[in-house]
Amino acid sequence: MWWLVKPRLLVFCGVVLLIGQLCAQTEGGKRFTHLPMLDFFRARVCQTCDLDGFVGDCGCEFDTVNKATRQYFFPLLGDLAQRTFFRYFKVNLSKACPFWHEEMICSIRDCAVLECEAHEVPPVWIERDAEGRAIRECLGDSTTALSEMEKLLGTVDRKEAKAGVDAFAGWAEGDNAKVWIEQEEEDQGMNYINLLRNIERFTGYAGPSARRVWRSIYENCFELSPMELHAGGHCLEKRVFYRLIAGLQSSISTHLALDYYDSAQDRWCPNTALFVEKVGMHPERIHNLYFAYLFLLRAINMAGPELQAYDYDTGNPEDDEWVRGAVRGLVRASSNATTAEQCHRAFDESGMFQPRGLAGGSDAVAAEEAELHKLRHDFFVRFHNISRIMDCVGCEKCRLWGKLQVLGLGTAIKVVLGRPEDRTAEGRLSFQRNEVIALINTAHQLAKSVKAVDDFQKLEFDEIVQRWMWLAGLVLIVTGALLGLLLRRQGPKRSNRHHGECGKATNGMDSAAQGVLPIDYERTKKAN
Repeated sequence: MWWLVKPRLLVFCGVVLLIGQLCAQTEGGKRFTHLPMLDFFRARVCQTCDLDGFVGDCGCEFDTVNKATRQYFFPLLGDLAQRTFFRYFKVNLSKACPFWHEEMICSIRDCAVLECEAHEVPPVWIERDAEGRAIRECLGDSTTALSEMEKLLGTVDRKEAKAGVDAFAGWAEGDNAKVWIEQEEEDQGMNYINLLRNIERFTGYAGPSARRVWRSIYENCFELSPMELHAGGHCLEKRVFYRLIAGLQSSISTHLALDYYDSAQDRWCPNTALFVEKVGMHPERIHNLYFAYLFLLRAINMAGPELQAYDYDTGNPEDDEWVRGAVRGLVRASSNATTAEQCHRAFDESGMFQPRGLAGGSDAVAAEEAELHKLRHDFFVRFHNISRIMDCVGCEKCRLWGKLQVLGLGTAIKVVLGRPEDRTAEGRLSFQRNEVIALINTAHQLAKSVKAVDDFQKLEFDEIVQRWMWLAGLVLIVTGALLGLLLRRQGPKRSNRHHGECGKATNGMDSAAQGVLPIDYERTKKAN
């Protein structure tokens, strides 16, 4: 039976491969595909783009960003997002779309937003909200009254603040010319939402409604030629605007794929194919995602003095003290976190809204300055319009995270590229509480997306290798079985043929022997 050893070996190897794949798919199964030595193959078989070189319009390499995100920013931002201060966001989700009629469309129950109960919100916030309403009612809506209200509500403890650093105009959440999105007044349907109970994930919101929203958003971006979209081209300001919006869309798509509802298995899990289709196989979308992330980190670094001086009081002294320390670590990376420092300075805003030094005399200079002033104003108006489009999103949870992240981007723009009117007479920034919450949460969402890009590439490689392994295992089993069956059928024929040939040889020898002996006998007799 020796001829059956090789077929059995093939079947055995196939079974081992299949069992290995089953073990790898179980919870806690180890995947050898994550080994660094396989990066070369992963980059060549995956559709997700290989991240190499510098991020567009930034002086930082992808590897540096990935390392800083995994080791420093993502854990720190994740911890901050869990804390009481950054957990609650005040927003109006019932405002009608100002541009077209839009109905709320929720294909699954997870589309709906769970509002906070009164006892969930920090009592000190409720008290200050009440104080703000009382002051507004007493002082009215005049410019002087509003300025006085901001002055009263902006009072914070300065014991730990640096010299010359003012606080945010902290607790008013109403509409304000210094806020880069449209917000409602305090009493106009604003409710607190617990972000941890309403995470950004797949909701099934798609189709004509979603496409119309994104189309309207991009219609408010500056018109750019293919050359202007390319990093290093002219009109950096318009390109930055576009890349921030496109980067936000890439981040949102990544979150939907990262936490996807598989109705067939009734569970939430990553959808690698969706990520590859929407983000992974498009290099420009990954570049825009990383750009938006580095822009947010630059804004956090530049707003460091104000963020460190802010009053993070929620009525939980231990939690509030931890937040202050974490914010200090976020805005100024520790001395040994060199990669984090590089990310803080990756985007250089010094060339934004600056004269190009065109020749032509004083008239040309004046015309260029007027053009830059108009460009800066358009920058604000277009972004403000995009914030209004968020009220046209037909999914409640998508509207929540859209409003929050657009406010986060707007706050970052105000810090990095803001207009003179965004600052006080002393040149200091003035922020609302919602802006601080949105800034940190948006940075966390972008950090989560950046981390997910590398994770999805590994998952994609896992799935490719698994398909190969399943196919190889089945091929080995089928080949071994067919070969074994073939050899079994040929075995008896070979045995019969062998015995037949041996019989014929024996008979021949007997006949030869019978014929030779008489001849030899006669010859011997004659010789004698």
